[in-house]
Amino acid sequence: MKTNNVKVLLNAAVVLLIAWALVACSKKDATPPVVKTDLTASITTANALVLSTHEGVAAGNYLKGSQAPLIAAIAQAQVVADDTNATQVQVTAAIANLAAALATYSNALVTPIDPTNLVGQWTFDEITTAAANAVVKDYSGNTHDGTLKAGDAHWAGTGVPTLAADRYGITGKALHFDKGQNVEIPYATSLNPQMMSVSLWAKQDVETALFADQYMVSMNRWNGYKFQFQGTPQPFFTARAARSPGDTTIYDHDAGLGSAPLTQGTWYHVVATFGAGHEIFYVNGVQTIDWGTGTNAATPGTVISLAAKPVNLIFGQDLPTGGYDADFGGYFHGTLDEIRIYKSVLTQAQVTSIYNLEKP
Repeated sequence: MKTNNVKVLLNAAVVLLIAWALVACSKKDATPPVVKTDLTASITTANALVLSTHEGVAAGNYLKGSQAPLIAAIAQAQVVADDTNATQVQVTAAIANLAAALATYSNALVTPIDPTNLVGQWTFDEITTAAANAVVKDYSGNTHDGTLKAGDAHWAGTGVPTLAADRYGITGKALHFDKGQNVEIPYATSLNPQMMSVSLWAKQDVETALFADQYMVSMNRWNGYKFQFQGTPQPFFTARAARSPGDTTIYDHDAGLGSAPLTQGTWYHVVATFGAGHEIFYVNGVQTIDWGTGTNAATPGTVISLAAKPVNLIFGQDLPTGGYDADFGGYFHGTLDEIRIYKSVLTQAQVTSIYNLEKP
């Protein structure tokens, strides 16, 4: 009897030991819950960054095309966050991938070129509707905002510059000009510096016969300064420089393209610099001529002087609308974008940097 009881107890003990072992093993082998808190927080941060920043070429913008990889990384992370079967390893990998995309995007922040000497920068990116007196923002931080204006009656100008595709092919990020349609910027002495550089992108409309005197940037024409296409076509820059008290000289030069003019209907980055004894032209980041050295020496002065009363700065026409006093002048027939004016003579390296930053 005792033996039977002992056996029963032993059997019960064995059952309990087995049960305990099974419970212990099940607790030890249980899969810990997947934690996605950090992943969802990272997704929220990344989405907020995309919504609060913009691609462009102005200070504070991010390089063109830089948002797409970040948006793709956010989408991939969201797939993991929404997957109820995702493992912790997958979650950790998604966090790391998104962090890398955020770091890459942060490195795409535009580095300003010669920001101390940047007088004005007009990208035309913020214009949503091309209407009379619509504001054209100056991205230099110097508040030289302009407004859209109709062309002068002298050109039978009607309407204002229209939104057009830029050199990247993005609709509504550039302005098309014709018949004197223009952007007018109130005069300020800082817009008439002692030395200067003008940088912009331009695409002339295709036309025959060739329309000359295509003013892109002008402050009182040859009484101040002007940047235009002429002739074959090629860029021309004119400035009235005060070399000494009572002595002003008009310097008027072309980009030295000779028998290799620009092609109509094609985007070009063109730059003219004036000052320190030189007038230099660049096309697509490459210097084409220096009117201040060797056989081209013209020894231009370093002070640009208005011979008449101050006149507002104009893009797309040679004078402010309603300001004509003679039957000459001109307007631009084509598309302009990314206009910059500096109070310095940009170096070759700086011009090339602008071109590389802004080229498609």
